[in-house]
Amino acid sequence: MVSLDDVVDDLYGGPLDGFVARRDAAVRAAQDRDLARRIGALRKPTLAAGAVNLLIRDDPTLAGTLRDLGQSLRDAERSLDGPALRDLGRQRRALVAGWAAQARRLAAAAGQPVSAAAAQEVERTLTAALADPRVAAAVAAGTLTHGTEHVGFGGVGSGGDDDAGADGGGVDGRTADAAQAGADGPGAAEYHGGTAHGRRGAGRARRRSSGAAGVDPEAGAKAAPGGAGTDGAADGAAAARGGARRRASTAPGRDAGAPDRARAARDREHERREREAARARERHVRAVAAVAAAESDLERVTERHDAATTAERDATTALEDAERESAQAYAAEEELVRALADVRRRLAEARARLPRVDEQLVAARTRAREREKALRAVGRELDRASSAAERARDQERRAAADLP
Repeated sequence: MVSLDDVVDDLYGGPLDGFVARRDAAVRAAQDRDLARRIGALRKPTLAAGAVNLLIRDDPTLAGTLRDLGQSLRDAERSLDGPALRDLGRQRRALVAGWAAQARRLAAAAGQPVSAAAAQEVERTLTAALADPRVAAAVAAGTLTHGTEHVGFGGVGSGGDDDAGADGGGVDGRTADAAQAGADGPGAAEYHGGTAHGRRGAGRARRRSSGAAGVDPEAGAKAAPGGAGTDGAADGAAAARGGARRRASTAPGRDAGAPDRARAARDREHERREREAARARERHVRAVAAVAAAESDLERVTERHDAATTAERDATTALEDAERESAQAYAAEEELVRALADVRRRLAEARARLPRVDEQLVAARTRAREREKALRAVGRELDRASSAAERARDQERRAAADLP
């Protein structure tokens, strides 16, 4: 009986060329209508997704590596551990490049060569898997239908037009982006467009509510990146304690100068909070500038990496062409060497026959000269016989003439 797992393994672990035909055959073989519907909903992978599926099915340890390295990268990002981020970033780039090259080799061996654009999509998908655990899980399943792209600090976006929910092989980019923005903690959404406006609007609402509750409105300025929100809560509590002291100072019998001292204390406290808020805003500005600089550096490094990848592919193609031409040249040389060896063998045989031929030539010349001498001697004898015969004929004619 046909099972969904067997069909999925056959479809996503086999060549892309026969995907639709194998899926339709599995639909016809399914005896359950619901199973046939689920099989018919399986989507054919793109070239890049098919290469990633082949890679994950070829190396069972890759899923664990993706999960562990991705978790390490996210931990380093949350702790702002610069050296760890740099080391893990180098490790990520090296692993992604190696995995992408292996995926291209596996795809080529399966009869589905990966183009340059598809190879870049493979790298983007593996990078996204390191950035988002849900993408890593989708990659580990080995049933991707399209590539996925990492679009920011933790967000991912779909690299294709297929519906990711059809077979569980993809992650919706907008859902992942929104979820990750909430998981990154305070300040993270300030780098995700419209979400930052919602965060700042919520801050203004909190400041208005704190002022209505009798707490100094400036305390809301402490809710800035870098942990200043905790200082704001402490300042609110200090302001509440100051209010209690001011109420106590108005009781009968108290020192008349207490309100002035309390007012001065409030002013000093207000100035202190203003300075801390200014420092927090300055830290935030520096952090934003650092993020912008890091993104700019990342973009430049990515461009250099893409250029290096293109150069590596060109060099690989040139090397393959050179190796093919070298093989052809060696084959031609081997054929010429065989022909030369045959010619040399025939030349040696001819040279070995030369002495015998020379002897035969000398003997033939000697016999020819001897026959020539004999021929001349016979010619002389013939001449003498002819002369004798002619003289005999003359004598015979004269004798005949003398007859009566």
